[in-house]
Amino acid sequence: MLFSLLSRTEAPDWEAAAPQDGKRHAISIVHDASTALLWPKLTRMLTITAALPWEAKAARAGQAIAGRGRVRIITSGVGPQRAREAAEEALEEYPDCVISIGVAGGLTNTLRRPSITLPITTIRQTDGAVFEADDQLRKQAIRLLNKADIYWQSVTSITTPEILFTKPEKRAAADSGAEIVQMEDAEWAEVCAEADVPFASVRVVMDALDDDIPNEVVQWRGKPSALDIAVGAIRRPGLLPELLSLGIQRESAIRELERAMTLIIPALVDEDGG
Repeated sequence: MLFSLLSRTEAPDWEAAAPQDGKRHAISIVHDASTALLWPKLTRMLTITAALPWEAKAARAGQAIAGRGRVRIITSGVGPQRAREAAEEALEEYPDCVISIGVAGGLTNTLRRPSITLPITTIRQTDGAVFEADDQLRKQAIRLLNKADIYWQSVTSITTPEILFTKPEKRAAADSGAEIVQMEDAEWAEVCAEADVPFASVRVVMDALDDDIPNEVVQWRGKPSALDIAVGAIRRPGLLPELLSLGIQRESAIRELERAMTLIIPALVDEDGG
């Protein structure tokens, strides 16, 4: 998945200092949860989750419109384990619904990219469990995207325990019938289902099944150091332009996601869903 490039796979210390006991926080919360007490329970309380800070930023404009006390934005860190820990902690605040956002890797060559995807089902690769997105949340998102003439696609998504770098890895995931891949949504979906909290995912796809990834990125497994990049550029001068191109792809994808979430978030916090 090209989206992993230049991303941190460790749980980010974003706007939250480590506690004195040295334990890591499972989540980082953008606003003080106590502000939610200032709002009467006349609207939905919405939780938005993303794996990484640069993905979470796509929800900021929508949060500003809806009101910070009504929308909680959480970064979990990458991967199923961090996602589950974040989900379990987040649901202690009793949100009315949860939306997972972020970039996804493409497992077909037919999806437009970048473009918004609304998964109908999410498969967990490790055990084959299947989780359905909340139909009402999806219908509300679809209506808003259609009204704004934002292109979107219904897909099947798969949650994998590891980042997929090579074509054989991606093809193995695609054999499940999934069209996009991410590393968190199945855990959020399961925890939300157990708590009877509506859950849906809005993902932006930025690459395709057969897109080539620089060999260096495969060797780095998504965790390049500055020295790795410098040495790689010396050995192969074409590497830097390829990395720059990937960065541009990522920024384009996040802009598309921000455009969608700026519409969706304010509508979902209204009692009637906008």
